[in-house]
Amino acid sequence: MVKLIENSNLIVLGAGHFGQNALIKCSQSYPNCRMTIVDQDESKLKNCTQSILCETICDDGISYLNSLPKDILGQQSFWIIPSIPIHVAFEWVKSNLSRHVQSIEIPKMLFQNLPNAIPGNIGTVYLSYATFRCPDNCPEPVDHCYFTNQSRPISLFEKLQGLKFRNFTSIVLISRQLLPGIGGFQFQDLMDTLIRVESSDMPVMLSTACRCHGVMDVFE
Repeated sequence: MVKLIENSNLIVLGAGHFGQNALIKCSQSYPNCRMTIVDQDESKLKNCTQSILCETICDDGISYLNSLPKDILGQQSFWIIPSIPIHVAFEWVKSNLSRHVQSIEIPKMLFQNLPNAIPGNIGTVYLSYATFRCPDNCPEPVDHCYFTNQSRPISLFEKLQGLKFRNFTSIVLISRQLLPGIGGFQFQDLMDTLIRVESSDMPVMLSTACRCHGVMDVFE
């Protein structure tokens, strides 16, 4: 679990159930951090400010991230907690690439070798080691499942980092646990991911993953 430094900036994307839960828990555990929550629904944002001191932004999550000055975000401790039903890393990278992005159907052989894969839109697949709903208070143990106590020899992000498939490049953005059940990544890591995708001359398998769960988008 990552311990945030004083005065970190936390940007929660989405003011639904999971976003509000992240906002409440993070504000309790890190009272000295600056909290921002982003959603297109003003009524959801109003619920957030009733008991928590935070900045509310009525905007699309990806548009908001693109409005922020990248030089400042790269220098300071800005954490993004994605709580919206899209692959934030993929959508942000796609919006910042200098080249056109074309999502492609996930090859059957690749799909069959991913853990408990569930297809989404074209090119998107959701992954999990679990076949059940994980408890909200999971502390994400390094080597075993908190719920079943069964051994986990390799984390999902490590498995995806080592993934070899035809002429595809596997790029993984690791989601770090900030609190039990709450994960995110630093903006600097997101920018580094963009650089890696930009430099690839092969089709890309871009994943965001923690130890047990992840989402992948395949594109060229």
